[in-house]
Amino acid sequence: MDGILKNVADTFSHAVDYAKGKISAITGSTSVTIGELSQHIISQPETILIKKNLLGIPFSFYHLQKEGVTYYLEMKNSQILQLDVQAHDHNIVSYRSYRDKSALPPAVKFPKSLL
Repeated sequence: MDGILKNVADTFSHAVDYAKGKISAITGSTSVTIGELSQHIISQPETILIKKNLLGIPFSFYHLQKEGVTYYLEMKNSQILQLDVQAHDHNIVSYRSYRDKSALPPAVKFPKSLL
């Protein structure tokens, strides 16, 4: 009986993965990590960087406006404190280290056309 249940669970898992892949292909979205997205923002030549030293702690604030999309990244040293991506007044990504308990999510859905 355990073998049958494991087989059913595996089959269902594969079906879900297949469906997710098809939806991503249709919608043109992909999975990226918050770290990858932050590196994308930092590496863009149009990104505006503001550095501040507050109470001896270095903070970096990155602002990027590109193709109607607003990117905002806030870091303390190399720690990501906040990352926002907005398009047409809608949040695409919203990460806060204090809200998310400093745990970076494994991946977030993000439109391929914006990478």
